Amino acid sequence: MIEIHLFEQLVAFASCGTLSAAAEQLHISQPSLSRSMQRLEDELGVKLFDRQKSRLTLNENGALTVQYARSLLMQEESMIEQIRDYDRKKRTISVGSCTPVLIPDFVSLLSSLYEGMTISTEVTGDPHLAEQLRENKYQLVIFHEEPDAEDFYSLPIESEHLYVLLPPVHPLADADGLYLKDLDGQTFLLYSQIGFWDGLCRRKMPSSRFLLQQEMDVLGELVENSAFTTDYVMKRSRQETDRVIIPILDEEANVTYYCACLKSEKARFMPVFRHFR
Repeated sequence: MIEIHLFEQLVAFASCGTLSAAAEQLHISQPSLSRSMQRLEDELGVKLFDRQKSRLTLNENGALTVQYARSLLMQEESMIEQIRDYDRKKRTISVGSCTPVLIPDFVSLLSSLYEGMTISTEVTGDPHLAEQLRENKYQLVIFHEEPDAEDFYSLPIESEHLYVLLPPVHPLADADGLYLKDLDGQTFLLYSQIGFWDGLCRRKMPSSRFLLQQEMDVLGELVENSAFTTDYVMKRSRQETDRVIIPILDEEANVTYYCACLKSEKARFMPVFRHFR
């Protein structure tokens, strides 16, 4: 069996062009590299180099061996990465979510159920979540509607409703409920953690202007403008407000979140689903 480092040294020589340059790159002595190349020839049973008084060059055998060596080294690198990735996935539960607001509680739940496991999370768009669950990029996914897929097992885990916070002097502050179209054209604050609601508000109110809470340059405007939030956010923020809280009546303003996994992984994640039953 030919040791892999001999092929690594051969490729380095081919890339550098001289023994001295390759030896410097490999952090070994030139005589040591020269002996390695002689050993490679001996083990292959063919001559790889044309040797002149002060110069070593690859012959046709050597050039072909370099091609195979580069391919072999790429396969080795790929193999190592795949093995490490496999090991990493055994010790990691990756979660993809359409919304950021559920993640802190969900991570806390997973950490308590799967002690010693690393929990990684990512917020991404719904169009990609199903595909990424099938590709095993995520082992668990949170959708904002029930996934229609035969290879998924899913369960409702939480609901969320959109509200608007209006100043008491706002002309619509006396309403029992509002549709988003009633608010189109006005300026609103959108909390950074509102998730996919951002897209709904922008789609339903194309003439409105939206300010993000973290934009410090518009801080002075925040007091003067209305804001969107959700019941889930309000329950966890516990902050008092002098705004009038009015529910949004659009059908899309009420969502149920579903947690899903592949059916082949159902047994592994049954403790999660039992928690929400």
